[in-house]
Amino acid sequence: MRRLVRFELQKIWYKRSFLFSICALLVLHVFFLWYTNLGGERTPALSAYKSFQSDISKMSEMEKRAYLENRKETIDGVSFVRSILSMQNSEMGDIFAKQEMDAHPGVFEAYYDLYESGEYLHYTNSLELESIFLNELYAEEYKVAMYDAYLKSVQESKNVLSGISIFGEQDEDNFSSRNIQKSAADYADLTTEGICWTPSKTIVSTMESAWTDILLILLSFLFVGSLITEEKQKGLILITRGSKYGISHSIVAKLSALLIHCLVSSALFFGINYLFFGFCAGWCDVTAKLQSLAPYRESNLPVSISGYLLLSVLTKGLVIFGAGAVLTAVCILSENMVLPYLIGLVLWAVSWVLYQFVPAASKLSMAKYINLFGILRTENLYGAYLNLDIGGYPFSRVVLSWIAIGIVVLSGSVLSYVFFLQGKRLQIKRGVKRVSFPFRLHACLIRHESYKILFTNHALVILLVFCALIGYNELARSYTPSVQEQYYQDIMLQLEGKQTDEKTNLIEAESARYQEAFEEISRIDTAVALGEIDEKTGNAMKIKWYGITSFYPAFQRVERQHQFVSENDGNYIYDTGYLYLLGIMGDGVRNDFLLLTVGMILAFSHVVSVEYQNGVWGILCATAKGKHGIRIRKIVVCLLWAAIFSALPLICRFIRVSAVFPVHGLFFAARNIPFYQGWPVFVPAIGLILLKLVLQIMSGCILTIFVLVFSGWRKNHVQAIFFGSLFLCVPVILTVLGFGFAQWFSLYPLYSYILG
Repeated sequence: MRRLVRFELQKIWYKRSFLFSICALLVLHVFFLWYTNLGGERTPALSAYKSFQSDISKMSEMEKRAYLENRKETIDGVSFVRSILSMQNSEMGDIFAKQEMDAHPGVFEAYYDLYESGEYLHYTNSLELESIFLNELYAEEYKVAMYDAYLKSVQESKNVLSGISIFGEQDEDNFSSRNIQKSAADYADLTTEGICWTPSKTIVSTMESAWTDILLILLSFLFVGSLITEEKQKGLILITRGSKYGISHSIVAKLSALLIHCLVSSALFFGINYLFFGFCAGWCDVTAKLQSLAPYRESNLPVSISGYLLLSVLTKGLVIFGAGAVLTAVCILSENMVLPYLIGLVLWAVSWVLYQFVPAASKLSMAKYINLFGILRTENLYGAYLNLDIGGYPFSRVVLSWIAIGIVVLSGSVLSYVFFLQGKRLQIKRGVKRVSFPFRLHACLIRHESYKILFTNHALVILLVFCALIGYNELARSYTPSVQEQYYQDIMLQLEGKQTDEKTNLIEAESARYQEAFEEISRIDTAVALGEIDEKTGNAMKIKWYGITSFYPAFQRVERQHQFVSENDGNYIYDTGYLYLLGIMGDGVRNDFLLLTVGMILAFSHVVSVEYQNGVWGILCATAKGKHGIRIRKIVVCLLWAAIFSALPLICRFIRVSAVFPVHGLFFAARNIPFYQGWPVFVPAIGLILLKLVLQIMSGCILTIFVLVFSGWRKNHVQAIFFGSLFLCVPVILTVLGFGFAQWFSLYPLYSYILG
């Protein structure tokens, strides 16, 4: 059995494609660690924690507290000096500065020289950041220093309950009272012995990385795909089932290999986390008790920091294995290559939704915490204390979580074992249900490839589904013009077209109205300053004129167009619709591009690989057109449908935007739109829309070419989807999540280019 397990691991781990995938994920992982932990205006750099850790490494607990209090007192004093100086430089500030100095006598004088010298920064490069950094550490140290008081408060709660229970036993017959008693029992053996405060940055950042969890889940999907789906595609699973050690040994070896993979990959990724943050943020004493870290003070586990790390990695590995075992069972049972991965994604997505949106205090709190995602958050599982209410009795979240892990692991393993022994559906189904209209033989290779791509491999269904999603995303978007925008729209629709005397008079009348309003406000301000009227009366008088001037920013847009039209013999044009349509205003373009990317990956990832998987290239190479001709026609069909698919978002956006912001003057010169005043006179406004459409179609075609390259390179449908998702989807997802730098690793800049 040991050799069989080793063989199953070697089959996957020694594959170049799998090794390349791991290396790519590791590089992506380290990049995420680096980028997401860069210091900012409100976030101290990791180097600050490393310097502080080095300074206190040889100090006792009393020395740590004294050192930290001294540093905090110094920064607070310097901040006070700067605050006083800032007050003195403002109007009426001398009075407030004097009040503050009287309230804090001697502080200004004590720290003024230090402020002037600028030698008060030890860990960061600004006073604000230094203050944030030291306040964070001071709060952590204080929380750990109060650990003894925390333990006493838990026991005191039990004593209080015991004291009041003499008035009625009913006080003890509810969840709250039972929970207090259980908490006291769980904390009874804990003491302050072994508590040694240390900054929590390294350990917290190591274990609370959501990106690490996501990458481990993706890696488990890839392993299961190679373990089951790929063998089913090639028909190898029928051979391995009849091996020397029999069917049962084969599936047990596969599950054992999956377990080892999940545990090793968890140790690898989180080990890299620990090394990264250890080198960048400083090492801590991992032999100290877990409660030495302030975020985990409430934990009732009598373990060290190293014990917590090992327990967390083991738990994460088992949770991912349990989900992988369920996925293995689905892969064995499914005759479709993609369906198991969709089910796996749904399984994790449902767990995330339950954890994210179910209220903690609701009756469904167990569903919130006892699911895959909830258990994967080991910082809350082991770093906090929680009992769940089951029938009025408190049950430990840790115990329930391990029971849930056991159920998931056992269920997935048993189902995989049973389905494998039954020997049903051990091949990927190649045939498809006939469509309602018959397919007639013909000699046109384009038609034949179109049928294979669109109907046999369901690309048309996938494209239609994503067309519906994109259409809904655009057509359901709400545009609500502000009052100022409605004013601008009304006046511009009146002015639209060539300049006339009537239009000039309208603009001059509006300008005169605003000039009068500003003069009246100025007159009232002068009267208030001279004491002719009191300030309250003046404010009341100005309300009317403020109501007029609030629309002046919108009128300034009108004036800019009026000036351009007068100087260049142009046309007035209502431009807001164009600004939304071309992506200058509004959002949602990134979501459209993400849907386009996912749709093309799913629709076209099989186009080249299907011939390799079916083993028919040997026959097709001998045809009149040959391999080259067939590939050219595949590319042509895919690019044609990609162009149609890519044009849909702009068409839907035009329909929705024009319903709220009329898009008129399509054949006016584009430079009549203020944003595009530098464009040549011969380019019409509709030309901007067509150019935008061309850029989006070009982006879609390039995406399709990348997908086809992955499909031909990997010669495998599932791997083409994986690599397409990794290289094409991940940068867009990061962009949507707010990591702006990631867009430069995708085609999004080309897709969203505003032609400015």
